[in-house]
Amino acid sequence: MNWQDREWVQNQMNRLYLYLVKMGANREDAKDIVQDTFTKAFLYADSVPSDKWASWLFKVAIHAYYDLCRKKRRQVPWIAEPNLISNDGLPEKTLLSKESQQEIEAVFQQLSPTYKELLVLKYEKEMSYRDMGTFLHMKVDKVRTYLSRARKRFSKYYRRESDHE
Repeated sequence: MNWQDREWVQNQMNRLYLYLVKMGANREDAKDIVQDTFTKAFLYADSVPSDKWASWLFKVAIHAYYDLCRKKRRQVPWIAEPNLISNDGLPEKTLLSKESQQEIEAVFQQLSPTYKELLVLKYEKEMSYRDMGTFLHMKVDKVRTYLSRARKRFSKYYRRESDHE
């Protein structure tokens, strides 16, 4: 890994920041975690193989985020993409879309951190099973199994949430 390549470092910092925000970190926490992650990266620069830097950075950042969540004893919120909201100009449709987004966020809150992470990696980051396995240090079969369980759990909670209304 070449720390002199400012573009690579900046790109990795931006990717980590955006990923943490997708996972539910507020902007300030995400900035702090990225900064701490790169501080650790500079300290351990000689001990991580150069082809593993990107996944190592993500893993350190994710663990730091989970530690922060445990310290604050709070749920990990999920912030949905703004493009999920309809912009067709009709107030009724916009309101219904916002309500639907809130339902999705509420259901997402009920999932375990592992299931949240798998769903974000698959549907937000559009990673392959193999890439997810490499990133999470899991076998591909385990990724498939856990992702299937995450989808089923999400569907079950979503149906239950919809039935209450």
